[in-house]
Amino acid sequence: MANTPTKKMRNRVFVGVFTLLLVFTAYICVRLFNVSIVQSEYYRSKANDQQLSSFTINANRGTIYDADGKILAQSSTVWDIILNANSISEYDKDNTEKICRDVAEICGVDHRKLIDECENTNHRYYIVKTKVDKETCDAITQYRIDNKLATYSVYAEENTKRDYPNETLASSVIGFTNFDGDGVYGIEAYYDEYLRGVNGKLVTALDANGKAMPYQYETRYAAKDGNGIYLTIDSTLQYSLEKNLELVLTQQNVQNRACGIIMNAKTGAILAMASGPSYNLNQPAVLTDYFQAKLDKYEEELKEDEKNYTEEEIESLLNQKEAVLRETQWNNKAISELYIPGSVFKVVTAAAAVEEELLGSDSYVTTCYGVSEVAGTKIKCWSSVGHGEVDLQLALIKSCNPAFIAIGQLLGPKNFTDYFEAFGLTEKTGVDLPGENTSIYVGYDNMGPVELASSAFGQTNKLTPLQMITAYAAVINGGYLVTPHVVDKIVDNTGNVIKSNETVVKRQVISEKTSATMRMMLENVVEGNGGSNAYMEGYRIGGKSGTSEKLDEYNNENMRYVGSMCCFTPADDPEIIMLVMVDEPMNGQIYGSRVAAPVISAVFSECLEHMGIYAQYTAEELENQDTTVPYVLGTGGLTAISTLKTYGLNYEFVGDENGIVTTTVPGAGQLIPRGGKVVIYMDESEKKTVTVPNVIGMSAEQANSVITSAGLNIRVSGGAAENEKARAVIQSIEAGTEAYKGAVVEVTFYLDDETG
Repeated sequence: MANTPTKKMRNRVFVGVFTLLLVFTAYICVRLFNVSIVQSEYYRSKANDQQLSSFTINANRGTIYDADGKILAQSSTVWDIILNANSISEYDKDNTEKICRDVAEICGVDHRKLIDECENTNHRYYIVKTKVDKETCDAITQYRIDNKLATYSVYAEENTKRDYPNETLASSVIGFTNFDGDGVYGIEAYYDEYLRGVNGKLVTALDANGKAMPYQYETRYAAKDGNGIYLTIDSTLQYSLEKNLELVLTQQNVQNRACGIIMNAKTGAILAMASGPSYNLNQPAVLTDYFQAKLDKYEEELKEDEKNYTEEEIESLLNQKEAVLRETQWNNKAISELYIPGSVFKVVTAAAAVEEELLGSDSYVTTCYGVSEVAGTKIKCWSSVGHGEVDLQLALIKSCNPAFIAIGQLLGPKNFTDYFEAFGLTEKTGVDLPGENTSIYVGYDNMGPVELASSAFGQTNKLTPLQMITAYAAVINGGYLVTPHVVDKIVDNTGNVIKSNETVVKRQVISEKTSATMRMMLENVVEGNGGSNAYMEGYRIGGKSGTSEKLDEYNNENMRYVGSMCCFTPADDPEIIMLVMVDEPMNGQIYGSRVAAPVISAVFSECLEHMGIYAQYTAEELENQDTTVPYVLGTGGLTAISTLKTYGLNYEFVGDENGIVTTTVPGAGQLIPRGGKVVIYMDESEKKTVTVPNVIGMSAEQANSVITSAGLNIRVSGGAAENEKARAVIQSIEAGTEAYKGAVVEVTFYLDDETG
């Protein structure tokens, strides 16, 4: 008889089974909790990957405008062409090669790559080509419809493309985006967070085999475009600045670029900022001619020394050099590179001395003999013969180094370094652009007698051009150090302003009284000695030029220079301040007054009226202004004489005075100096020609005599024309050529010294 389990045994079995069930249930609960709660996102993601397919819809970046609302940068919708190997394998397998060939032809790509991709059916999509235009997108869509292909076999997805309609304009300010659409330079980088927008998404359901389901199973989350940015940049000023910087690069054979800044002296709003040469924002990786020439020269040097390099080494070195040149091309020279400002800095030293009541404009400073000796070190003035007795005003006009050494000694190391810091020259300006550099300077603890002497006339400390113009603005705007900025406001997609840049005053460095004294003295610098290269008739302009040696890079045998100038107008109540810096001019002229001042003068001539600043001429200036030749064709001789006299012009007849005027030289409407001579041809008289003389290098008085003696008219240009030291540098009609008697030859005069 079999043993019957006792009650105790049954209880043990029950407890064991129950315990196992309890443990198993607990395990299941823990696993469920882990899957559904702790790791829910992971498994949801895995499920979505199997059940859903999604594509990003890139948001359009915000538009960048200039101060007048002109578009400088904008994004447009483009498309990516997608090939789905999985779908083609499922629905159009027999036509795979034809589809690949047709799609490749439409998109302009290699069909063999598409065929290879179609062999890998695990891929849901392959990007055939990115950022195609609407025409290509429509062609792909029509091809799919015409050939009755599956919906997601080959199709287009929205993308976005950045476009710069003005190409090179304000390139160093605007910057550009990389392939992923992220800002990497300029405004594009600094304000990337505002410009980028929020991407959208297209989510499509997949069937059990991973195939995309029809349109009714897709959900579209629209992208939100980025915010718009309005700059303080004025395109008219920007264009003029860039054009004239390009000219100086060529005319002066500039080896290390040039840059310029135009700023509102009171608010810090930057109206134009350029590094010459500009580059094409639509093709930023392409070197400009300026940099390509440097690369070509480097290649020639390597090949001349080919015995030391293999072809592979030369190619590697060229690639490295090209990368360096490309980075330099992109850098904003006005904020990222340091330079020794030279005599432009003397305005800071002078302002500090006036503020401390150590000197007035007519206070005696020193007697200049062409050299000063400081602690056993001889420091030369740019003028080897010296300037004699010098007061503060004359020290600025003559740009006398010994005078500013004496002023530095009057201030002493503590005062000098305190003002250097107060003018913001020990810190970044805070401009809203990436890549701003800061100064390298001698501080109080290291300021010995020689360092103080050289610092006082601007030859020791290294600044950015933006630091220099910002300090200069504080000297002439009433003493207020302002924060420069290039963005006026940021607006959302509905036009609401979400951020604006107001004027930020860091501190008042000098008094209004001192600032007024400095304005007066700096206006005298431009007008002194009969005018300077920056002088413009009818306008009140103040300024100071500077020329510095690059002592930290070159020795005396191969010294290179930086020429710069900073000017402002109107001199009595400054609105506009402009600085131009020319780095390593190599065409024989080095002075800032010669290489930088003409750029400022040209931009002011082209743009001051655009800025609402108009010429106000004295009676004497009006009397001496050029006039236009009146229209006298078809009239008799007496009538022509009477008309020309009314315009203040002289005349000479060719032919019978009682005949009829057939032509004049200069022709009607052309500019001619008041008092000039018009040659009047009567009836069918043949025009007379004369040989144009060479007046390059002559003074204005000499050139006038030579040209008028040749039977021609002279039109004088250049702010320094009245200065006895100015010399002719350009004549509009080449010497030795034949010109009609009476023709106007325009001659430009420049000074070529530190005072100009």
